[in-house]
Amino acid sequence: MKNISELLRESDPLRHEPTESLGQRDRRRQAILAAASGAHLPAWAESRSRLAVLAGVILLTIAASLLGWRVRSPLVSDLQAAVRFEIRLAEDGPAPGLSEAKVADSGRSIYLHDEIIVTNADIAAARVVQASGASQYSVDVKFNASGTNKMRAATANHIGKPVAILIDGRVVMAPLLRTPIAASAIVSGNFTKAQAQKIVNGIGLQR
Repeated sequence: MKNISELLRESDPLRHEPTESLGQRDRRRQAILAAASGAHLPAWAESRSRLAVLAGVILLTIAASLLGWRVRSPLVSDLQAAVRFEIRLAEDGPAPGLSEAKVADSGRSIYLHDEIIVTNADIAAARVVQASGASQYSVDVKFNASGTNKMRAATANHIGKPVAILIDGRVVMAPLLRTPIAASAIVSGNFTKAQAQKIVNGIGLQR
């Protein structure tokens, strides 16, 4: 009967394998090292690597956005605001379908027609001109072909009645019409030079 030592020796799985030479062992070792160098990272390690890269990209994007805002914000604050320019026919007294409006810097009320005759899109050019007073300025507006035709048609039968000129919805003047308006109009509202220039610049931004 075999003792325990003999039984353990016979059960050794390597007992019956052929003995390798030193060259064979060296080649196997090199093969194992080569396989290990090309092995993929575990799934959890790859996931953490991707998250780290994504977090880095997000941080760089946020930093670039903040830097861009700091660079651009002073420029944006200096941009000229757009100005809405309108001309409408008006009446001195109320009537159905008309809306009351106050003329700026006066206690006078006029009553506007709903239809807008011309807007910024009908203006070809605008410039600042000096009014009668040394510190008062007006805006000289030149209409394009479409605006000229609209003004001529709208004002031909409105002689002796007011025509309202609005800047950003505010009636700045409402002169009585003496002759039909065609290619140009002078907008006078007791503007300072800076105010008149702001209107000129803003009219162009609304086109």
